[in-house]
Amino acid sequence: MEDTAQSKAGLVVLLLLLPVLIWITGWYTRHHLNQFIVDIAEAEFGPLTARQRERIHLSVLCQDPEVSKEDICFYYQAGGWLQWGSFLSAVGGLGLLWFVNHQANQSRNHYEQLPQRFRQAVQAAGLGAGCLGVTLTVLLAGALALVMVIIAERIWVGLLIGIVIVGGAAALSTASAALSWGKPLEHTEIASIIGWDDAPRLWRLIHEVAQDIGTSPPDNLILTLDPSCYAVEVPVTTPDGQLDGRTLCLSLGLLYLFDERELRAVIAHELAHFHGEDTRYSREYAPTFRAAADALENLRQSLGRDLRALGVLPLLPIFAFTIERFAHVTAEHSREREFLADETAAHVAGSTAIATALAKVAVAAITWRVYLRQFLEDPDDAPPAASAFAWLSARILDEFLPPPWLATGKTPHPIDTHPPLEARFEALGLTLQEVWLNVKPAPVAAATLVPDIVELEAELFAHFQTLTDLLRRVLKAKETQSSSTQ
Repeated sequence: MEDTAQSKAGLVVLLLLLPVLIWITGWYTRHHLNQFIVDIAEAEFGPLTARQRERIHLSVLCQDPEVSKEDICFYYQAGGWLQWGSFLSAVGGLGLLWFVNHQANQSRNHYEQLPQRFRQAVQAAGLGAGCLGVTLTVLLAGALALVMVIIAERIWVGLLIGIVIVGGAAALSTASAALSWGKPLEHTEIASIIGWDDAPRLWRLIHEVAQDIGTSPPDNLILTLDPSCYAVEVPVTTPDGQLDGRTLCLSLGLLYLFDERELRAVIAHELAHFHGEDTRYSREYAPTFRAAADALENLRQSLGRDLRALGVLPLLPIFAFTIERFAHVTAEHSREREFLADETAAHVAGSTAIATALAKVAVAAITWRVYLRQFLEDPDDAPPAASAFAWLSARILDEFLPPPWLATGKTPHPIDTHPPLEARFEALGLTLQEVWLNVKPAPVAAATLVPDIVELEAELFAHFQTLTDLLRRVLKAKETQSSSTQ
């Protein structure tokens, strides 16, 4: 909410307040110069009539070829240029916002056009913000020059050149960064690549599910520690190498919690995302949108690190507006696709199977955060990640009543990419209480489908420890640097 308010305030300043101030500067300059001519004439000839004032108005005098060469005519014309330039910049900025808003609204009505329209909006925002930034920089420098002429009767050329160079360079570099958002993004994951020989029973299950829902099986399978399962079609980089094509990621920890029926439901849910426009969405749009959001956040953070980055401050509202408008469309689309994927999973494995799997994922997400907090506090005494948070989750799943934090209501936040858990249960024809009665730790865990799961967990945990140790050192170095500067 705070970012949204700042974005709206920034748009008002950039598209309305700044052009208005520049327009007023141009108007005041022309008015002041005309009054200057009138004062000279009245000092020499006495009070002038209205007709006489019109005859010595600079708009009339400067039409004379001889008079037009005088500096005062140049400054008078410059004031007019400022007025026109500020008006056109405001109109252009508002037109840019209209175009971005139009693209977002059209994407809501035609989701298959979402990747293309977002890319067009990003390109328009990049080019438009760059042009607008350069234009406003030049206009601002011109306004300052006229203020110098009126007040100090001299111009500090070096200052104006510096403003134009810094502002123009910042605008162009920021626009260039925005245009790079459309480039595909790689996904990095601490995961193990699982080939057919590593887990033939698991691969056979995946092929069966793919056949049931009428899609091709994934090209790659990876197992990760954290409790998340997903399907992507972008390059995935793991410690074992890079993967291309369709990749299915399953959680090693969740395999300890799921039975085979629940795992079948989860696989069906994820493979359903490969169907139809989901394939194009995950490949072309989701990484691009994430890259755009990351780039915007990096721009915001750069303001606190480097004063030179203040040059991009006026352009941030346009980029923030673009991301915000498409974030709502993206979230709405994503929630609809999640409901459809749940429906596919229910068709393959039953409503209860996907519902209990979703409940276990929700519990595991909480226990994973608990484990991470304990691990960061005492890394030397931490048990292996996946089996540890699976054990913590199993204790919660043994409770008679569902934990209160599991019931989050049925109304999603506008930017939530997944529907609330209770809304998903309701769509499956179940209530939270009915689902919880069926949620039990698996008598035979789906982890048995992976023969060397203990060795895989140890390998992944070693990578996890290395990464968190590096992160801990970076944070400690930042704290040391911060305390030394204070």
